[in-house]
Amino acid sequence: MDAGNYPPREPNPAAASPSPPEAPRPPATPSMRPQAVQPRPQPRKNRSGWKVMLSLLGVMLLGGSLLMNLVLLVLLSGSLGDGAELKQEVIHKGDSGQTIAVYTLAGVVDGKMAEHFADFFDAVRQDEDVKAVVLRVESPGGGITASDQIYSMVHRLRHDHGKTVVVSMGGVAASGGYYLSAPAHEIVAEPTTLTGSIGVIATWPVIEGTLEKIGVDMMVMKSDNARGWKDDISPFRHPSRREREGIQEMLNKMQERFEQVVREGRGPRLNTEQQTYTMTVGEGEAAREVRHTETVPFNGRVYLANAAKARGLIDEIGYETAAFDRAAALAGLGDPHIVRYARKVGFWEAVSQQKAHTMIPLDVQTIDELQTPRLMMMWKVQ
Repeated sequence: MDAGNYPPREPNPAAASPSPPEAPRPPATPSMRPQAVQPRPQPRKNRSGWKVMLSLLGVMLLGGSLLMNLVLLVLLSGSLGDGAELKQEVIHKGDSGQTIAVYTLAGVVDGKMAEHFADFFDAVRQDEDVKAVVLRVESPGGGITASDQIYSMVHRLRHDHGKTVVVSMGGVAASGGYYLSAPAHEIVAEPTTLTGSIGVIATWPVIEGTLEKIGVDMMVMKSDNARGWKDDISPFRHPSRREREGIQEMLNKMQERFEQVVREGRGPRLNTEQQTYTMTVGEGEAAREVRHTETVPFNGRVYLANAAKARGLIDEIGYETAAFDRAAALAGLGDPHIVRYARKVGFWEAVSQQKAHTMIPLDVQTIDELQTPRLMMMWKVQ
């Protein structure tokens, strides 16, 4: 059948009606735009917890350090004391009723040493358990007054309080160090000990002419009645002949006392003799030879242990333990209890001493000591 012979179709009203217009689309916004797919971020590690823990640890360490320092400060203040008390260390445990008290005198003899020794003296003199005292002396000497004060207490321990006293000498126990040792029952010196130096010396600097170079004059005025002696030992001028004679007389009087102390302490054990030698006095054309006689060992000379023993200045050559043995034997102790006494150093005193070692002191006291003449019982290597 021919396609053109088909009758025309009736139009479909539904199909023929036009489609309603579409509603306008809102313009695209960034949020509505298609986004590229991003990789999922990895979760961050929580570091804040570590920071908190480290902070707490730091606070704990700081607090612990402060607490420890506080505890040490309290312990130092308590255990080291204020300097007025004595600590005790048992060297050999024995019968406490047969105690040998040991105390060390070391350094230059001065007022502080005498003051500290007085604390030991007071602690043992009335203690009935203390039967003997061993003094460890390591000193080149020092001031006359301080040496005499300690000598007096050592003498009283032996003669007034009935204590057996033995001295153990260290490297040097000379001049004032020997003076305070003389009252002991016995003296034990080490093989290399230097002792003796029985004599008195006065030294002071003379800066006459030095001040003039820097334009300084030292004015000195004296009351009329004291004009002859008030500044007889002056660092600003050389002494006159009259002043020299006065100083020499004073030194000789001190020498007489020194010799008397040694003679009384050593008794018949002392071996003295007179020796004569020639010495040169003056310089240049004014020099002359003078014969001088001296009493040995009262001649200011230092002796090693062997020579000192030969002169009767010491009794035995040995170390500190030998002094312990002699003290026990002399006191008749069968089971000695040996205790070392030492002064408790206060905390602030220890700090000040450490500070003094790290700096050169230049205060009013130091200046006064430098310019004030002193009579000394001291041995010094020139």
